[in-house]
Amino acid sequence: MKELSIFIDESGDFGEMKERPAYYLVTFVFHNQDNDIEEQVSKLNESVRASGFNVEYIHTGPVIRREEVFQRYSIDERRKLLYKMLNFVNSCPISYLTVVIDRKEATDKIALSGKLAKIINRALSEHIEFFSDFDKIIVYYDNG
Repeated sequence: MKELSIFIDESGDFGEMKERPAYYLVTFVFHNQDNDIEEQVSKLNESVRASGFNVEYIHTGPVIRREEVFQRYSIDERRKLLYKMLNFVNSCPISYLTVVIDRKEATDKIALSGKLAKIINRALSEHIEFFSDFDKIIVYYDNG
């Protein structure tokens, strides 16, 4: 049975434009479960530990903004961590799709939600043959 995992994460906020980022992004990461990534995950974990980082997870927003556990690391150390993440993503047999909405084009939550749904639907429909290759699709959403 061919299985596809889809990891979905968003960046941005549906709140008032003047207080929020100018763009809203949704990224879909596609991983065919026939393609093992354990080696890449192990290498990333080993590299992170060997560089002296004491973190359980890496999330780009907090790394960039120096939030949470990343407060104690300098900009050079955080940059090094981001490069490790980039190398990890580039070495994995995964693909991704990012949808970007300029918040100026959506004046309220309803408009933003509608625009987002339309763009995502169109993007996923364009790749329907890719999805039809799989017997099972599991979707994970980062809602935290």
